[in-house]
Amino acid sequence: MLVRALPHMTDVPVSLVGGAVRDALLGVADQEDVDLVVEGDALALAEHLGRELNVRVVSHGRFGTAYLELPHDRWIDLVMARRERYAHAGALPDVEPGTLADDLARRDFTINAMAYRLTGPDAGVLVDAHGGRGDIERRTIRVMRDGSFVEDPSRMIRAARYAARLGFTLDPATAAAAHAAAEAVDPSSARVGEELKRLLAEASAPAALGVLRDLGVPWIAAPPDLASRFDGIDRALTRDGAPRLDAWALRLGLAVDPAALSRVALDGWARGLASETADGPDLARRLRDASRPSQTDAVLRAAKPAAAVVACALGCEDVAAWWAGARDLRIGLSGEDLVAAGVRPGPVIGRALAAVRAAVLDGEVEGIDAEMALAMRIVAEAA
Repeated sequence: MLVRALPHMTDVPVSLVGGAVRDALLGVADQEDVDLVVEGDALALAEHLGRELNVRVVSHGRFGTAYLELPHDRWIDLVMARRERYAHAGALPDVEPGTLADDLARRDFTINAMAYRLTGPDAGVLVDAHGGRGDIERRTIRVMRDGSFVEDPSRMIRAARYAARLGFTLDPATAAAAHAAAEAVDPSSARVGEELKRLLAEASAPAALGVLRDLGVPWIAAPPDLASRFDGIDRALTRDGAPRLDAWALRLGLAVDPAALSRVALDGWARGLASETADGPDLARRLRDASRPSQTDAVLRAAKPAAAVVACALGCEDVAAWWAGARDLRIGLSGEDLVAAGVRPGPVIGRALAAVRAAVLDGEVEGIDAEMALAMRIVAEAA
C-alpha cells in the first residue's frame, strides 16, 4: 500500500531505512515504525502520502521531518536525508541537508545503517555501505564509528536492547568502547530515559538489563532472578481486578538502583510507581501475618497499588483475592442511615462504618439490622 501511494518521482529518491530493512533481512516481522529517508522535500511527500492513505500528518518544518499516524498505533516517519555533527558529548546533533549516504553514515549500528530504495532509478536496490548485512549474518552489534557511545551515551541502552531482542552479541571493539563509556551513561539525560523506557517495555528487557550491568552501567540493578520478577509482575497485572498500571514503570523500580531512581529522566508518575514497588516485599510479609479477612482488607486499603502488584507477583494470593472481592465490598449500612437514626455527623460515623465493614468481612454480622446494631453500639461506646 505504501509503495503504491508513493509518487513516481525519479528526482526525489525515497528509501526505506533502519529497523524495517534489518528485520526484513532477518525474516521477522518489523517490530518498529516505518522510517523513510527522502532526498528532497520530505514535508511535501508526507502531505502527498497523507492524502493518498487518508491519515493524519504531523510536520516539523524546522527539522524537515513529518510522520503519518496509521491505525493500531503505528507510524510512518519521513525525514529529509541529512548529515549531523555533535558539538560535545551528549549534545543534540546539529543537522543539515545531505544525501542518503550521509544519512546512513550518521546512524548508530551497522545493522541499522542499510536502506532499500523505493523510488528512482535504483528502486529495489539494497544499499549497504557499512557491512550491516554481514553483521546480521554474524549476529553482531557493531557501532558505526569510534566515539559513538561518547557522542551519544543513549546508544549503549539501545545496543543492549537490540542485543537482547535479536539474540545478538556486541562485537569486541564495540563491547570495549561500551565498557569504557559506561560510567558516563547519565540517567538524567532525556535521551537515556527515553531509551530506557523502550527497553523496559520489551519482553527481552531482563536480558538487556543484564547486558547493561555487565557493561558496567553503575545505576542498573539486574539481579539473577530479574526475569522471574518481571514475569510475576506481568502475571499479576492480568489478574481480575488488578490495577491498570504500566508494566514498564513497575519494571523500572526493579531495574534501577533506588539511589538513582529520582534522577531518571522519565515522567514523575512513572518514577513514583517505580519507587512504590520497593514496599512490595514488606507488604507481602504483613499480609502473611494477617489472620482475619478484615486485617487483610485494612492492610491493602492502605497500600500503594504498585506495592500490591509486587506482593501479588511474589506469590501473595491474598492480594488477587482482595482485588476480585473484598476491595469493592459495599455494606448495606450508610452514613445517611446513621444520621437518620439520630447519630450526629462527625468522625464517629466513619469509625462505626469501618467496624461494620470489618465485621461483615469476618462473617460476624449479616444483614442491615445486624449492621445497624453494631454501628449504634460503636457510637454509644464513643459517647
